Amino acid sequence: MLEILITLILKKSVEVILVLLLKKIWAWLLRDENFQRLNHFLKMQIVILYLDLILLKTSLKSLPEPTKENDSHTYS
Repeated sequence: MLEILITLILKKSVEVILVLLLKKIWAWLLRDENFQRLNHFLKMQIVILYLDLILLKTSLKSLPEPTKENDSHTYS
């Protein structure tokens, strides 16, 4: 009987601690400065994905060919 009671008390204590911890984490994440930082990070990720998509769609035919230099030099 005592073991069951101790188990229930521990279980409830862990639940309460986790709820309090989650509330603190959400409050910290939703602070204005963190929200702005996360917003900026998300915008940068979208820009990077867009540029990656554009670069992948750019065909090699549309790029100018590099100039070929003659590597045969005369040495005296």
